[in-house]
Amino acid sequence: MHSSPALLLLLALGLCCPGIPAQQYELKVRFHNSITQLRVGQRLELECQSYNDTGVFWIRQDKSGTLHFIVFINSLSQTTFEGKNRTSRRFKAIKDSRFYRLVVRSFTSQDEGNYFCLINFNLMLYFSHGQPAFLP
Repeated sequence: MHSSPALLLLLALGLCCPGIPAQQYELKVRFHNSITQLRVGQRLELECQSYNDTGVFWIRQDKSGTLHFIVFINSLSQTTFEGKNRTSRRFKAIKDSRFYRLVVRSFTSQDEGNYFCLINFNLMLYFSHGQPAFLP
């Protein structure tokens, strides 16, 4: 069974499924370095703090609302990018203790959007809030 992007978005925004109990695993996402204004070609590093060590997915929601899978980082720091690739020219993923980092090597307009991290734990998906990353 495949979930629709709309359902995933509703879950991410907490607008779906009122019978689901409150999240017991809070994910926090933020810029790793204090960035005030993004520039083309800039290195962007996002950080997701997870209190669970099951691995983290990174996804991006573009301006039109479409969700894009970027990478999965497992608890052993192994990465799987789009197309089952272990590496990516555009992105880098790092695990450091409870922090899972996503690096956009050289930010372009193609990378604009809201970035989310999520975990799958006990058959439940837990989403972070979205971290906006847009050019001025």
